[in-house]
Amino acid sequence: KMAAMPDEYDQIEDFFQTILNTVVEAGTPHLVLDIRNLVFLNSSGIKSLCVSFVMEADENEGLELTILARSSITWQIETLPTFKDLMAQLTIQFEE
Repeated sequence: KMAAMPDEYDQIEDFFQTILNTVVEAGTPHLVLDIRNLVFLNSSGIKSLCVSFVMEADENEGLELTILARSSITWQIETLPTFKDLMAQLTIQFEE
C-alpha cells in the first residue's frame, strides 16, 4: 500500500533517484520494477512513479525498464499502459 502523505513522497522520489543513479553508474542496461503486490496507489503515488521514476529512467539512454504488474489490480490495469507514452524502452508485464 502506497498512500503516503505529500511530504513523504519526497523521500520516495529520492529513493527512486538513488536507484536510477546506481543503475546508470553501474552501466546496467535493464531495470525491473516489481509492483505486483502494490494493491493501492493514490494519485500522488502515481505521479511519483510517473515523474520520478519512469520519466527519469527515460532520460538515461539505453536503459530498459520492465514493470511487473498484476492484471487483477484495477489501478495497475488502468494506469500502467499510459506510462508507455513516457518511455520508449518500457515493457509492462501483467500476470494473474
